[in-house]
Amino acid sequence: MTRRGAAGSAGSIVRTLAASAAGTLVVLLLASMAVFGLVRLAPGDPVASELASSDASSYLSAGQIEELSAQRRAELGLDRPLPVQYVDWLAAVLRLDLGTSYRTGRPVVTEFAERLPASLALAGAAILLAIPAVVLLAGVAVRRPGGVVDQFVRLGTVTVAAVPSFLLGVVALTVAARSGYQVIGDATVSRVWLPAAVLAVAVTPTLARVLRASLLAEQGKPYAEAARNRGVAPAGLLFRHTLRPAATPVLTTAGLTLASLLAGSVITEVVFTWPGIAAYAVGAIKAQDQPVVQAYVLAMVVVALLVNRGVDLLQRLLDPRVEQSRQVVG
Repeated sequence: MTRRGAAGSAGSIVRTLAASAAGTLVVLLLASMAVFGLVRLAPGDPVASELASSDASSYLSAGQIEELSAQRRAELGLDRPLPVQYVDWLAAVLRLDLGTSYRTGRPVVTEFAERLPASLALAGAAILLAIPAVVLLAGVAVRRPGGVVDQFVRLGTVTVAAVPSFLLGVVALTVAARSGYQVIGDATVSRVWLPAAVLAVAVTPTLARVLRASLLAEQGKPYAEAARNRGVAPAGLLFRHTLRPAATPVLTTAGLTLASLLAGSVITEVVFTWPGIAAYAVGAIKAQDQPVVQAYVLAMVVVALLVNRGVDLLQRLLDPRVEQSRQVVG
């Protein structure tokens, strides 16, 4: 590659990264508006919910409750116009201050920091279980396309994908509890394997089907035919030749899956009483703890965006054709 070509390629990457960063900031700003507006405009009053949980009506008069409500709303800043509340909240978020929980009185950042490792451990364990299963299912299916094994894999993945994740969790928990599984407890290795397996089973069918289709497309290309003609074994053809380029379209689905494992593991964390941020957010929703709900939804938006951007960069590293096609389009 000439110096001019290298400089042009580097400039293209810099421009792409700058445009991606600018687009991400715009999306985050719009997402913050949507998150704040939807949470604040949702039915219910957090102050009324707080007073109801404390059973204040049993020992205070209606006038005292009204006065206490007004005082509490002023303390929380809920008596100000919504635009002012949003600007103050956004300024605090930019300082990494996610507010204070109405329920516990503790900073939301602290509450999240205590529970985030459990959610990350659950998502990471699910990915570690899912990746080998996805490669194995797709690999055995494409050895003889349309054969008995391929048909079995396709039927099995469709069947499993149709089962709701909460049902998988309930069944798995019921069976495991009878064998001595610790239903309630801390986030430990002895407990993580079961909810991680449920999440892995939930995401494996989709990824396996996408990888199967991509592998079939790659195996029909000239370089794969040439490898077969040289006597390369099916396993060697899979791992040394077709798996890497076939993984490119799978990465997009995998990125969305990773984000959904963090944001969408709510049911799994609740079913298995896993002490992560998703289960914590469910409790906040029930209590109308607005700072926690806002922080959780915004955090999941940030995770989804960062994962997608990371997947985009990883695609370019795995398959140079992605960057070349972008340069041609540009």
